Amino acid sequence: MRTFYSKLSLTLVLAFIVVACILLFFTQRLTTNYQNEVEQKLHVNLAEHIVNDNSLLKNGEIDQQGLKKAFHSMMILGPSFEFYIIEPDGQISTYSADVGKVKRSAVSVDPIHNFLFAKKRFPILGDDPRSLEKQKIFSVAEIRDNGELVAYLYIIIGGELYDGVTDLLSGSHLTQLSLWALSAMLLFTLAVMLITFFLLTRPLKKLSQDVKNYSESGFVSDANSFAQWDGNSRDEVDVLGRHFSAMAEELNTQYRKVKSIDELRRELISYVSHDLRTPLSSLQGYLETWQLKHHDLSAEQSEELIATAMKNAQQMSRLVEQLFELAHLDGDNVHINKEPITIAELAQDVLQQKSLEAANKIVTLDVSPKDPSIIVWADIEKLERVLHNLLDNAIRHCDSGDKVSVNFSQQGGDTVISVSDSGCGIKEEDMPYIFDAHYRASNTATGKGLNSGLGLAICQRIMQLHGSEIAVWSKLGKGTTFSFHLSSSA
Repeated sequence: MRTFYSKLSLTLVLAFIVVACILLFFTQRLTTNYQNEVEQKLHVNLAEHIVNDNSLLKNGEIDQQGLKKAFHSMMILGPSFEFYIIEPDGQISTYSADVGKVKRSAVSVDPIHNFLFAKKRFPILGDDPRSLEKQKIFSVAEIRDNGELVAYLYIIIGGELYDGVTDLLSGSHLTQLSLWALSAMLLFTLAVMLITFFLLTRPLKKLSQDVKNYSESGFVSDANSFAQWDGNSRDEVDVLGRHFSAMAEELNTQYRKVKSIDELRRELISYVSHDLRTPLSSLQGYLETWQLKHHDLSAEQSEELIATAMKNAQQMSRLVEQLFELAHLDGDNVHINKEPITIAELAQDVLQQKSLEAANKIVTLDVSPKDPSIIVWADIEKLERVLHNLLDNAIRHCDSGDKVSVNFSQQGGDTVISVSDSGCGIKEEDMPYIFDAHYRASNTATGKGLNSGLGLAICQRIMQLHGSEIAVWSKLGKGTTFSFHLSSSA
């Protein structure tokens, strides 16, 4: 009795038995009342007719011998009737029965008064003289002498002989056949309902098994371990099962993402800790050297030590700033405030900021086309950050005489922004990992110590917040192109 189906089935069986018993009880009760009502209405005037048609009085008194003979003759014609003469106070004076059959010496006169005067709804039951407990339907009439009430003619309808025949018929083959038919019908109905409940609870069992499997697996089961649910069914349990499978799959996806992000964060912390340790150790070393020897060093040597220490401090500051920026972009509270931006002018401003750095490496910077009518919708601060990081990355991987350009083109309703350089390029095996926050490609040798590897990860995350992705093309010795698209309209 541990399953829902067994509990439901037991409840149904018990309820069915109770309902069947109540139904049989009320059916028998109603049948008996209906039969009594019909019988009593059919013979309601029987006693009155007998009193009117037969002279039951002699010299003002009831003729007992003549009455018994009349009773005997009427019982032969109607064997189901029993006749009694009742005194006004209820005492039984004469009756049509063998000696010893009558158990009562008196009957209650209240049912007689109800029959004669109150006119209550039939059936009206009166005391059965042949039983101390039973009551039966009857017909009654007054016997009067010169207007004075002498007695009542009290006729029991369906007497003892009638009861005997009824009891005999209740055990007959026809009655038993009827009971068997009724029982078979009830059992068939019960079986149909049990099968129906089984069909209704089977999807619940499937869903319960899915939940159990999901729980036992540590909430990491994939969709293939769940039951197959009908995608077109409108049944509530099928709908619930489909939604549960979808929810579990989504939770598994989110769990894998969280696990992956957690692993990436650990790796990132490990790599960044190493990157921080290097400039921090260098900074500490130069400062300790200056502290110990500044009295013996020339002004020029002291300035060189301080400048080198400052350079390492700035590198640490940039790294920490990038870490905070990446952590902020990975959060759920980042807001993108899009506005119309003249992309050519913004790119020209960023190139102007990078012009000194590019001039020192003899790298040419360019924007094409220089069209102020090209508009994109984006967060200007974050878009400037993307261009800054991509140009910084491009210049770092260029040599003297190389070129870096920012180009714009139209594709559908979007503007494609490309940052290209003619630098050293990226190895093919490094391409899938260049946007990982902790990854630094092998081509960073030329800028070792200046690059944390976080710049491209920040750019990709910003573009994802804009609903875009940064694509990359590169070939060793031929240069690299990073491109992304932004909407030209709101």
